[in-house]
Amino acid sequence: MRRLLATVFACLLAGACASPATSHAEGLCHAGETTYFSCTASSGKTISLCGNVPAALQYRYGKASKLELAFPRDASQGARQLGYAHYTRFQVARTEVGFTRVDVDYAVFDETEDGRRAAGVRVTTADGREHEVACAGAIHGRLETLGGSLRCDADNALNGGNCP
Repeated sequence: MRRLLATVFACLLAGACASPATSHAEGLCHAGETTYFSCTASSGKTISLCGNVPAALQYRYGKASKLELAFPRDASQGARQLGYAHYTRFQVARTEVGFTRVDVDYAVFDETEDGRRAAGVRVTTADGREHEVACAGAIHGRLETLGGSLRCDADNALNGGNCP
């Protein structure tokens, strides 16, 4: 027990324990996948972004007993089909990972402003109606870890037209 505590303490001091994305299963992610993002909404449904980029990445929504949406169907296409957007300034950081499916836009968002964190998924229909499913509990993972692995979303205002 002492050895375990000493290891944990050393890990914390070195900063090696703090991982932006967890490597064990959280939410709808499976063992062996990295949880890039996961939280539970007030409805009890879970929003997750799971995989091992660049090989696989998939958005999942629903409950473990009944998955309502998994995009893309083939997780190996995720790095190509999901887009990344990020904006930062003093005391503000906004990150989104988005995709379009059947004329509906989805944006998993994670934003911090003045030390307050908000996250969830925004769904925008073809006629412009927007619905937000906000995280109601703990938020696992960090979307910004995907910045170097996903294509820059040129249509997202957060990028300010700065896609290479």
